[in-house]
Amino acid sequence: MEEREINMGSGWKMTIRMDVDKYGKQFIEIAKVRKEMKIGRFKLNPRYARKLGEELIRIGDELEKGGGLEEDAGESGED
Repeated sequence: MEEREINMGSGWKMTIRMDVDKYGKQFIEIAKVRKEMKIGRFKLNPRYARKLGEELIRIGDELEKGGGLEEDAGESGED
């Protein structure tokens, strides 16, 4: 899996990539990046990636229904 980026606006982006820890176990790294520096990162066991994605979709749907999401061209991740 190649590194993927989501532009978040104001120079911030989120990167998602597969990596291997010092013990040889795979994980998914989700990092907040600005000016090519990782400011914050989270390591996720790949078996939970689908659950996280489904929960994020549910939260997005709830926010959208409640009017809590504003459309922003920089958040789509499309280039």
